[in-house]
Formats: sequence, C-alpha cells, structure tokens
Amino acid sequence: MSKSSLHRRGFLRAAAGTAAVAAGAGAFAAPAAAGGRGGLIPRGRIGLQLYSVRDQIQQRGFTPVLTELAAIGYKHIEFAGYTSPAEPDMTVPKLRKLLDDNGLCAGGAHIGLDALLNASTREREFENAAALGMDYVGTASDFPGRTAAEIQAGADRFNESGEVARGYGLKIYQHNHTNEFGPVTDVPGKRRHDLFLSGTDPRYVFLELDILWAFGASVRFRDQLGEFDPLDYVNAAPQRYIAFHVKDGVRDPALTNQYRDVVFGQGELDFRRFFSGLRAPGLPLYFWEQDRAPQEPQGSIRAAEASYDAMVALRSRD
Repeated sequence: MSKSSLHRRGFLRAAAGTAAVAAGAGAFAAPAAAGGRGGLIPRGRIGLQLYSVRDQIQQRGFTPVLTELAAIGYKHIEFAGYTSPAEPDMTVPKLRKLLDDNGLCAGGAHIGLDALLNASTREREFENAAALGMDYVGTASDFPGRTAAEIQAGADRFNESGEVARGYGLKIYQHNHTNEFGPVTDVPGKRRHDLFLSGTDPRYVFLELDILWAFGASVRFRDQLGEFDPLDYVNAAPQRYIAFHVKDGVRDPALTNQYRDVVFGQGELDFRRFFSGLRAPGLPLYFWEQDRAPQEPQGSIRAAEASYDAMVALRSRD
C-alpha cells in the first residue's frame, strides 16, 4: 500500500473519531487504488451522490463529511439537498466555499420534479445550482405520464424547463429507477423511457443512467417487453447521458428494483464489460451511490472509501 493511501486512511480514521470505525476497516477491504493505464473510470470524473452518506450529513454536517470525501479522492459532489440539522446556518454560498476549499466540484443535484419543472420554483433552484458552480441539475423523480400522450406532455414540460435552465448556463437531467423502462399503457409494446427520450429535445434535456436500476428494469419487465442491455441506450446517444450512478448490487426479486445495492465491487454486475463497451468513455461523470450505505456495518463513509478504491482499481481484462 502506498504512503499516500496510508495517509488518507489515517486521516479518515482520525476524522471519524471512533475506535469502532478503525477496528472494522478490514470488513471493507478493497483493491488498492491503482493508477496508470487500463483504468476504466477516470479518477478526475469520480464523484458521489450525497444521499449515500445522508446519515453523516444529518448527524455531523456538510463540513466534516465533504472534507473526508475529498480526502478519499472524490472530485465531484451530487447534492440531495442543501441543508443539515447539524449545521443550521449552512447556506448555498457557504456550501460553495466549502467545495472550493476542499477542491471539490458540484457535479449536479437531485431536486423534486415540481421544483425542476414548475415556473414558480425552478428559477430559484437554477440560481442555487449556478451559485454552486453546477453544469447540471436534475431529478430522481419519475417523469410524468403513463400513456403516450401523457408522456409527451411531460416531455414538453422538461423541454420548456430545460430551455429556461439554459439561460442560467445549466442543463437538466432525469435519473431513472426501474419504472421508466416499463410499458406505455396504450402502446404496450413500447417502453416509457423510449417515448420520453424521443420526445425530449437533446439540446435541453439529458439523462443520468442508474446502471443497477436499469439492469433491474431489464429483469422486471422482460416478460412484457423482453430484456435489454442498458449499454445499448448509452451508446445509441452518448451525448444525452451526462452521468452514471455507479451502483453495484445482488439480485433480490422481492425488491421493486430487482437488486439490493451493495458496496461497489461486492455485487454481481459486470462493470468491466459495461465501461469498456462505452463508445464515448470519459464523457460522463461517474457518481458512486449506494442507497443502503448507512446500513453497512462499518458505516457509510467507510463504504464510500471502499467503493472509491474499487472504482479506481477497475481494469479492463486486456
């Protein structure tokens, strides 16, 4: 292990301030972060969705958590809100300074669907995103509509909002779960996602592919629509997919999304195949996310560290 890696882990243990975190480090052992040629995920494009460490944000605040994430090596932050009960005086300008002080970039944010699309709320959200230095702001809410007409109406709302966002120097995006890939009610042979994609203007509306949930959708709807490879969607329109949620998991048919998400590198997906198959590698941001990270025995920060190391260490087979 390198001296820099030892220093980073030492910093995190000191910052966490508990013997339990240090004592349990072995449970999250991950391959050593490797540099050089052959890496499938560019270090400078690796970020994380703060929902993964929401327990730490709530309990300790943004200041210590963002400092620790930067020490791990993350470069981009995707927000899931701008407030914390642990830091009630936190403001967007203070968040921007905190990012700058730690060498972090605001890569995006998940906000509610109404906040993104409604004229009464979106401009305030766009102002916040621009103040934080974002290029993108989006939603993890399902896009509107089940019938073809409803989906097109929802796509029109995204187009309108995306055109407004452009005036702030922003692009808007939609993040998928499995629902988006289900059938259109009145065109049962079509996927909702396909109509939404074709109905939105590529100048204004972009996508963030949650890789695990997309594979889950392929399983969930295969009896109705057949299986699909999420990689094919990205390669068909790489300019539309501005970010990935790099989420690993194991199959669990009892769950709506068909997978239980786990620490990156401990799941079943073949990320080597996926990332080596990209037509435009290096274009998107690669946000680690694990919804269940706060439930991991060693905690969400240690899950973030192990996942970062595994992402950097991911190599092609050749």
